[in-house]
This record gives sequence, C-alpha cells and structure tokens, in this order.
Amino acid sequence: MFSVKVLASLILGLLVFAGAAVAEPLAGLLRAHTAFHEALRDADTSALDRLLDEHFTWTHTDGLVQSKADLLAKIRDGKLRYSELSTDQETFNEYAKAAVVKGHSARRYAEAAKPFELRYTLTFVKTGREWKAAAYHTTVFTPGAGQPLQVRLGYPRDAKLLILNADDLAVSHSEDVASFAALDQKLITSATVMVPCPWFTEVAAYSKAHPDADLGLHLTFTSEWPGYRWGPITSRAPVRSLVGPDGYFYASTKEFAEHAKLDEVEMEIRAQIERAKSMGLEPSHLDSHMHALYATPELFGIFLKVAHEYKLPIRMARNDQPFQSVLSLMAPGDPVPDAIYSPGADVPPSGWSDYYVNLIKSLQPGVTEVFVHLAHDDIESQAIMVDRPDWGAAWRQREFAAVSSPEVRKAIEDNHVILVGWREVKKLL
Repeated sequence: MFSVKVLASLILGLLVFAGAAVAEPLAGLLRAHTAFHEALRDADTSALDRLLDEHFTWTHTDGLVQSKADLLAKIRDGKLRYSELSTDQETFNEYAKAAVVKGHSARRYAEAAKPFELRYTLTFVKTGREWKAAAYHTTVFTPGAGQPLQVRLGYPRDAKLLILNADDLAVSHSEDVASFAALDQKLITSATVMVPCPWFTEVAAYSKAHPDADLGLHLTFTSEWPGYRWGPITSRAPVRSLVGPDGYFYASTKEFAEHAKLDEVEMEIRAQIERAKSMGLEPSHLDSHMHALYATPELFGIFLKVAHEYKLPIRMARNDQPFQSVLSLMAPGDPVPDAIYSPGADVPPSGWSDYYVNLIKSLQPGVTEVFVHLAHDDIESQAIMVDRPDWGAAWRQREFAAVSSPEVRKAIEDNHVILVGWREVKKLL
C-alpha cells in the first residue's frame, strides 16, 4: 500500500501536470497575440505571413474588408506604417480549436499628428500546435465621443453654440460679395462653396487672401436655375449619369437620385474636393447643395465614405429630415450637431428678422446650425433667379439684412449664444 506521503506526492504531481497542460495553451495564445501586434507595428511582413491563416480577413470601422494578400501588399508598398502601437485590456477565451481575444489598442500612423484608439476582436484558429490569426475586427473610436458635442468642443454642458453658415458661394458675384462682407464682419461663422459654379475662382482668390476664413464645400450635383446652368468638374463622358440631355446637372434632387450611379457620384465628389484644394482652398467641412447627397442611404454612404477619407465633418442634425433618415449611418465619434434650421416659404417677407430673433431665443443647450443664403437683390441676382420667389434675389437680400440687423445681434448677446465655426468641429477628427 502507498503511504500517505507517497499518495500526497502523486496528487500534487497530477495537479501540477494538469495546471501546466492548461497554462501551456494559454501561453501559446498569448505569444501569438503579442507576435501579431508586434509584426503589425514593425511592418514585418515575413512574420505576418507566418502568423496569418490563409483565409485571414481584417474588417475595419468603415466596413472595408482586407484579405491576407491585401494587408501584406499594403504594408510592402509602404501604405500602412505605425510609429506607435500598443494593446491593453485584453480578455482571452480559448476553445478546442479556436480562440477569441478582445482588447483596446492605442496607435499612431507614421508621420500622423495625432494618435487614435480602437477596440478589436482577434480570432485565432489552431493549425497543428500553432495559433493562426483568422479574423481581425477593429472599431476606431474617439475618446469622449459619447459626450455632447458642445462638451467635446470644450464648452460647458449648458452652453448654446451656434454655427451660422452661408450656402451657395460661387453661384454669382452678388452671392460672393454679400457672403464675403458677412464673413469679414463676423455676421456669419462659416460658408460653403459650389465648386462647379462660374464664380468659384473669385472665392478661391478670397480664400487665399483670407486664410482664416472658415470655408467648406457645398458639394454640387444639381443645377436649378433654368437660364443659368452648370455641370460636373469631371469631364462629362465618365459621369454621364449625373447630367441630363443638355449636358448640365439635373434641376432637382429627385432627378439626380433617380439617375445617378454611385461610382460616378464618388468620382465627382473627389473631383470637386481636389479642384478646391488645387486652387488653395482647404475645406473645413462638407455639405450638399439642395441636400442631394442625403437623398438615399446609398448616396449618403458614398458621401460619408469620402468625408471620412479626407477627415472632414459633414452637415448633420438630429432634428430634421433628410438628416434623421441617415443618422444611423454615421460612425462612432463623428460630430453631429443637435439641430439645424433655415427659414422656409412660410416666413413672410416682413417677418425675417423676427424669425431669427425668436429662433435664437428658443435655442437649447447644444450645437445648432443655421444656414442662410446671402446675396444682393441686384440686376445679376434678378436675372439668374427670375420668377423664383423662394430662395430668389429678394429672399437672399432679406437674409443678408436679417443677419446684419442689430436685433439679431442683440438676441445672440442677450441669450448668451456662442458663435462657433466648422473649423472648431474639424479639430475633433
């Protein structure tokens, strides 16, 4: 018979062996996890080639899916380089032939000004005795993204922030002159430019002479004035779905949405952005003339994708169509103002200033955008906008008079409203 001492030694030995058997797989998984992120940080394609399963996929925040071959090619071509990459908060779950690791990672791209953070899920499969990375899902997030936008911008939670944006710059000389005056006098905080329109070069020259001016792009896919038309920046042959029989943009958002092909829309968005940049105008944000790019989820998806690539905020709000219908497509951390307003045809000509005063008095804590259309009721505007009372020459003159009025300026001051521009919002990206 075994003595008590011998029996105890056997039990202890079995426990140690069992513990080692459990610990060894976890240690192997830990090594594979560490090796994967070190190889990614160091751009070590040889190590990654060994560590990745042949069916490996990396799914990014924006839905982009990369294969093993895609990832290795991107690294070899120098298109993916990190100067910093660390992980923490890991949890490991091991199964018979698979394992899942979840964690947090802080990273900085090579030559990037700011780091970023993400959550990740890394799935491994066991091949023989080795763990291979089979799937990687990453979601980039912005620290503090759950906070109200005014707090993210550095203001108290009860602050009332107002963006006053003038749309339609470059549509005419009259539009430019009125909008430049409003910018110079700080009656508005920002403006958006229609790159395909005839007076764009005048706006580009103003931008160069006023580098602090907060100018975004009013991405343009419609041409609504019957006697005054414009078309794409891209040559017409590659974007035939964007133009009507006359070779110009369609007159309405409905016609545009019915005909537009998504790849051609993306091509033209990029062309308008690049034309502006080539003329020295670095946009602070993007929106869309006549809300054309908000017309369908598919169009908005293309718009949002390009905005993300250029790291530009876009016009968005929680209180109004068409913004609400696509709000769910915004990515975590995308800045979203709380409300947006602009006078409609129901505001009588005599009530323009009252509309703005009452709006300002009713503002709630948060970030609100009010967009206006400024021009003079002169011969040029009247000729372009003939027989169009809504958003026509007299309308635009009334808007200029309203934003210039002492009553509106006093309402802003009395109600402790803080004027901000899109450049402040852009800093969050």
